[in-house]
Amino acid sequence: MELMDAIKGRRSIRKFTGEPVARETIEHLLEAATWAPSGQNLQPWYFVALTQKEDLAFVFSELGTTAFSHRKELEARFKNNPEIVEETMEFVSAMGGASTIVLAFLHKPYSEDLLPSCIESVAAAMENLCLAAYEQGLGSCWVEVVCRAGDALHERFAPDKGKLVGGIVLGYPDMEARPIKRKEGRYEIR
Repeated sequence: MELMDAIKGRRSIRKFTGEPVARETIEHLLEAATWAPSGQNLQPWYFVALTQKEDLAFVFSELGTTAFSHRKELEARFKNNPEIVEETMEFVSAMGGASTIVLAFLHKPYSEDLLPSCIESVAAAMENLCLAAYEQGLGSCWVEVVCRAGDALHERFAPDKGKLVGGIVLGYPDMEARPIKRKEGRYEIR
């Protein structure tokens, strides 16, 4: 697969078959993530790939406790599109039936002046993982909602690895990706 094909073809998938992703494939994706650029080569990421049913159930349970406040925010944002609220709430309740959730942590707290660069570095690693997943025929969805249950997830899965900053839901797609219209005027060359 050509790089531009992966960049343009990758879409957020929110419905999965539930078929497990092979451990070797997950290792390949995590390896791709760790090759991301990072400010001052700090490599400030730590990933935990959850594949066990009891771990996934714990995540879903914790997300369920934050669902009400999330719903209120979505209803305010999508007043004219209640179907988006329902789709999102359905997805959040069980992450679309995905067999794997990768939690991304900001490993090792650095000084405040390095914090933005470190968060950007973790984000770059997460994007590498999503592109590598697409190249392997997997669907992915970058999710911030796991941060709403961050303390509980942090304590259970990586108590000494830093702050939870995001997650990636992975699995075999059970839906067609929606075409995405690109917004015009988002860059210039001088």
